[in-house]
Amino acid sequence: MNKVSTSSLEAQDERMAMKRQSERMVVEAINGAGMSPWEARELVQAIEEVYFTDPQLRPCKDGQVRMTCVAATEGAGKPLEQCRKVPVVLTLFDDEDERELYSQAGSRRAEEIRQRRLCRLTDEAREQGGLLTQEDLARYLMCSVRTVRRDIDALKKVGVVVPTRGQQQDIGPTLTHRALAVGKWLEGKEPVEIARAIKHSVRSVERYLESFKRIAWLCGSKAFSVFEAALAVGVSVSLARLCHDLMEEYRDSTFLQQRMAEIELVGTAFYIAQDEKKLSPRASESNSEWTMP
Repeated sequence: MNKVSTSSLEAQDERMAMKRQSERMVVEAINGAGMSPWEARELVQAIEEVYFTDPQLRPCKDGQVRMTCVAATEGAGKPLEQCRKVPVVLTLFDDEDERELYSQAGSRRAEEIRQRRLCRLTDEAREQGGLLTQEDLARYLMCSVRTVRRDIDALKKVGVVVPTRGQQQDIGPTLTHRALAVGKWLEGKEPVEIARAIKHSVRSVERYLESFKRIAWLCGSKAFSVFEAALAVGVSVSLARLCHDLMEEYRDSTFLQQRMAEIELVGTAFYIAQDEKKLSPRASESNSEWTMP
């Protein structure tokens, strides 16, 4: 009989999953309300979908922190103390930080993990209307500002612009790593190639693409507004708007036409799944505002 080590990465991931807030809510529903495990998980999923579609209203998950940073609309030359600030939720640690690394050992591995986190933190802040400074990043990545600056320069050399306050002059109107990933996919590149190019895990890239396909299909085939699509998919309005703008930008692209079949497939499957939720026993008036008509 094969014996699985309790210290293996798979075992560690499983134990961490059991500690997450959603699992705690499931246990409370089972023990407190006498629900079956299936009913409890369905309830928790409904709560998350109905109440936590706005990132600012969601409770912080394991590995996340809530902080205040400079609003992205503030000019680069304005003193920090005079700038308007916005609250953002950042993911300091993610299960994907150490998955599918291209550097297998030593300092290169640590550098790749740090650069992934750096890209994620700056993207998350910008999607919520803020920009992090290099000092912010040094604090949360537990390294020096010099190290952060070196990482930013290294990423820039391979075509990845990090959206920090100090890099405002290099930031395009829709430039985030999510936008880069979707743009490269619409240009014909596949997730593995994209992940290498933008210093993300393949799973992160696939998640970006999945959200884009759903929103693109809802806004296109079903004529959803950006707000309606955001609510249906469970993402922020700014992210839904980004996906919508990317569709408009690539509307006349030859590669977009080649991708439409995949967008149609994913969007249709998502739409059908939402209809099935409406027809499930737990569907009620309380969730009729977020399910699709």
